[in-house]
Amino acid sequence: MRKALILGTALALASPLAAAQGHGQQGQGMMGGGMMGGGMMGSPMMMGAGQQGGMLSHLNLSDEQRQKVLAIQEEHRQKNWGAMGEVQAEQYKLRSLYSAEKIDADKVTEQQKKVDELRRQLLKSRVEAHNQVAAILTPEQRKLLRQHAPAGMMEGHP
Repeated sequence: MRKALILGTALALASPLAAAQGHGQQGQGMMGGGMMGGGMMGSPMMMGAGQQGGMLSHLNLSDEQRQKVLAIQEEHRQKNWGAMGEVQAEQYKLRSLYSAEKIDADKVTEQQKKVDELRRQLLKSRVEAHNQVAAILTPEQRKLLRQHAPAGMMEGHP
């Protein structure tokens, strides 16, 4: 029961990750849009590795592949949990700056840089995890994945 609760909480928190990836530019992401940056847990490829609804469910993963993907997901979650929390904390600070009577452009810009840097770190980690998953797929599975992936997600993968 505890594992299910933790997993459910993690998935609930992860849902904004993929959407948040595009909010790292100046002025974006500070008013509530995209709370945590680009973590792999929010990647459509990683959501539901073999479960209904996940992109990987179309690939007929072997039990061994499924276990490897789940291990990659868990490793990634553990590696990035703190950084995702930092993104939220830094975004809170950014929102606070915007609620001032007079908004200080220099302070807002510096705070946005902190948020952006954390998001870049999460993006890099997400891409690394993506590559780990892609490496355990057969060429046919990678082809199927490209067919089901959002535009641009699988560019550069044979």
